[in-house]
Amino acid sequence: MSTKRSKRRRLEAAVARVHRRYGTQSLVRGKPPTAIGTATAIPHISTGFLPLDQALGIGGLPKGRVSELVGPATSGKTTLALKFLAQAQKGGGQVAYVDQARAFDPDYAHRCGLDLSRLLVVAPYDLPEALAMTEALAGSGGLEAVVFDGLDAIWGDAETASLLAACLDRLAAPLARSGTVLLFLHGHGAAVGRSPALSALAHHATVRLHIVRE
Repeated sequence: MSTKRSKRRRLEAAVARVHRRYGTQSLVRGKPPTAIGTATAIPHISTGFLPLDQALGIGGLPKGRVSELVGPATSGKTTLALKFLAQAQKGGGQVAYVDQARAFDPDYAHRCGLDLSRLLVVAPYDLPEALAMTEALAGSGGLEAVVFDGLDAIWGDAETASLLAACLDRLAAPLARSGTVLLFLHGHGAAVGRSPALSALAHHATVRLHIVRE
């Protein structure tokens, strides 16, 4: 009996160390399966579109995780990203938009419901700078969500893929602790197998949404 108690104490101590370092969502106990059609209690932020929230099964994008939004130009992915950020602000929180694509329109963002006074717009010089600034902001624990717009120009660059993969590796634990959502936008949905950068992103993304223009 004492041996069992000793094992249990050692396990509890190990779990506590993992939680302190990587966040409480990084290690959880198994639970009985929920009934079909019942959403699991996973922390999330609504996308702002009820049918999409329902299709995702948890009510939105999972907190503390990387998500990916793929779609061609004029497909609506930027609108969806901006409305998602507006939802993330609803509790009074701050959000950020990394404008590597040089396409951010503050007037349109306001019309999508964003409070611009609680939005940080990042205008990096190049992609390495964009990734460094994204890591600093998303890893700070002070933001509800970060949208990164602008992977399209470097989708075939192996060196950039290495930078992106390293950045996402380092962010995994800080995101899990803070609950910050990191959402990447790009337009190369069919190129994952041919793009080192997008393959790295697909490896880390918990949710991958592909918008098709009809």
